Amino acid sequence: MRNPLLICTLSFLLFACNEQGNNAAGIADSSTAVSAQAAPAASVNETRENVSDKPVASFSRKVPDELNDWKFAVNVYETKQTFRFLMKMQYMELTAADTLKIPNVGMEPIVEIRPGKDAFSCIVGFLDKDKTFKEYKLVTAKDNNLSVKILHRYAAVTYEVK
Repeated sequence: MRNPLLICTLSFLLFACNEQGNNAAGIADSSTAVSAQAAPAASVNETRENVSDKPVASFSRKVPDELNDWKFAVNVYETKQTFRFLMKMQYMELTAADTLKIPNVGMEPIVEIRPGKDAFSCIVGFLDKDKTFKEYKLVTAKDNNLSVKILHRYAAVTYEVK
């Protein structure tokens, strides 16, 4: 699925970079030229001083079984890099790990896990500056398999128009 905001932003950037600011005679006037330059997002320290060994987000659901204490679980942990996380997953005896890279939207990342549509599924995402949940990855367990699917891709860049 394409992100309309990203397309709109890229369209603006292309327009801004190609605009020459012509005067009435059609001659380029440097005093009215428009330019756009990518700048890093608001400053948040790229590395963590202290990495917690406790999950920042967790989801768990018991797998019905009379003999075993099995579960479907996803836990997200901090890493040394502020915007990268480690996702540990489990379904019965299967375990797997994946990375989660959150865009720098100018604030400390807040990771959340919400239930998916199926019994053994969940959606891993993050909150943006408006506290809106952004779906990122879908984790599912089905037919003795664990799978991770990327639902959306995100990037954050601040543009300065001069």
